[in-house]
Amino acid sequence: MTIREFAKLCDVSPATVSRYFSGGTGLSPAIAKNIQQMVDQTGYTPATRMRKSKAGCESIVVFNPIWRHSFFNELLTYLEQTAQKMGFQMLVLPSREPDLKKCLNLLRSISPMGVLLLDELNDDPLAEMLYQQQYHTVVCGALSLKHLFPAVHIDDMAAAYDGANYLIDLGHKNLGLISAKPQTISSGFQRIMGCKKAMEDAGLSLPDKHIVYGGSSVQDGYFAMNQLFERRLPISAVFAFSDDMAAGALASIMDHGLSVPNDISVMAFDNCVVSLETRPHLTTIAQPIDLIATRSLELLCDYPETPESITLPHTIKKRASCKTYLAPRELEVLYESNQSNRTFPPEPCRST
Repeated sequence: MTIREFAKLCDVSPATVSRYFSGGTGLSPAIAKNIQQMVDQTGYTPATRMRKSKAGCESIVVFNPIWRHSFFNELLTYLEQTAQKMGFQMLVLPSREPDLKKCLNLLRSISPMGVLLLDELNDDPLAEMLYQQQYHTVVCGALSLKHLFPAVHIDDMAAAYDGANYLIDLGHKNLGLISAKPQTISSGFQRIMGCKKAMEDAGLSLPDKHIVYGGSSVQDGYFAMNQLFERRLPISAVFAFSDDMAAGALASIMDHGLSVPNDISVMAFDNCVVSLETRPHLTTIAQPIDLIATRSLELLCDYPETPESITLPHTIKKRASCKTYLAPRELEVLYESNQSNRTFPPEPCRST
């Protein structure tokens, strides 16, 4: 019997069952009594026993790829909150170019219940090491590229298809894309293919020159949008593959003397807090970040014998940064009269 099947018998969530077997922290006496009665009746014990750390607390190690990225920051917040409710201790480590020997020694010293990867790179040595060492690992918020591990994510290709199709339905025929490098974030290639498929199905095209690759921060979005302007493309809408990049693109558009959405519509991705901090608010593809965190931790609690992929639903949050396409003002005149030499403001100095 899996933890999900047992939780259904108890009429509670798998996370509640996990918390009960972790010591029952935060559970009401009635719920704890109900679970114990079902244990007595069925003889259920967790299929995957949680390993104890030297501190005596179930621990989880999270490898986080990008520290300055709203999606990962919010995902980490939900993971921490959910892990605490389930009685886990969470340790966050960087996954970009890690020292594999040090990582392995640390994992052996902690003996974690499991590991979460917040993305998986092509030919990722960290993922390969975790697989070879047989650590229970779940890819959280992205697809497992080599299908080595269970994964919890949205369908990035379908989400990008829906986002591009929304812009097409608004009358936009010339789109620009701002994307992190596909080699950097495992979802990048899928999102690009989703946009291209939407354009193709509408009888339109998305030339390579309409795509700018870079990082995924606000600053990266600003410079990527500048590159689109430098190419002098007659685009009427931009699809940025993160809310952060979309915020940067919006700033670049304003610095060029244009407005959003009257001159250029902006579509974002993730639905993080930053999407409501811009003016106008960003139309964005919403990922269920809280549910991604919860389901990932539940997978670690009831680790499957064979890797499985849990695909969660996405939605489009329709806000003020996109509007129906209208005949644009003469772009050539705008480019000649409004080109700006401003660069992205430098970061404030930080004490060390």
